[in-house]
Amino acid sequence: MPEQTALIYLGRINGVHGVRGWVKIHSDCRPRETIFSYSTFIAKRGSRSSSELKLTDGRTQGKGLVAKFEGIDDRDSAYALNGLSLYVPRSALPEPDEDEFYWADLIGLTVINQTGETLGEVKELFETGANDVMIVRSPNNKEILIPFAVPEYVLEVDFERNVMTVDWSLDWLENE
Repeated sequence: MPEQTALIYLGRINGVHGVRGWVKIHSDCRPRETIFSYSTFIAKRGSRSSSELKLTDGRTQGKGLVAKFEGIDDRDSAYALNGLSLYVPRSALPEPDEDEFYWADLIGLTVINQTGETLGEVKELFETGANDVMIVRSPNNKEILIPFAVPEYVLEVDFERNVMTVDWSLDWLENE
């Protein structure tokens, strides 16, 4: 399993809401309101040093999310938080159910197919609406897009071996 002290990205502050220190939140959690189940965040802006933010309140507001953090009581203080990325330690996440995974845990796994050929390493995952998609960086530095569909394409995830087995052929890539 992944290192429990690693920081996991949950979302970012992307604006201010009102004049009393509330901020707008973009959440990468599913469902998105799950971000409010965490009380303390590590907030970072790029490679600058991090700070801790304590959530005092959060709610849906129209089609978005808004949050209030301890000590942030006016629009100027809230504006200073704009653009911060919000993280929690991996150990703060609940353990996933059997055959469920956090995307962050899949990054870096070696991807092989059923015949044992190495396709590359998982670099990123993203949503498309129909199904999630993995970006796999091949040994020759090409990107391979593989649907993250279990069990249709993703057959096994083995964290002990750091390997994901997929139903995907190198032959399918020759026409790219």
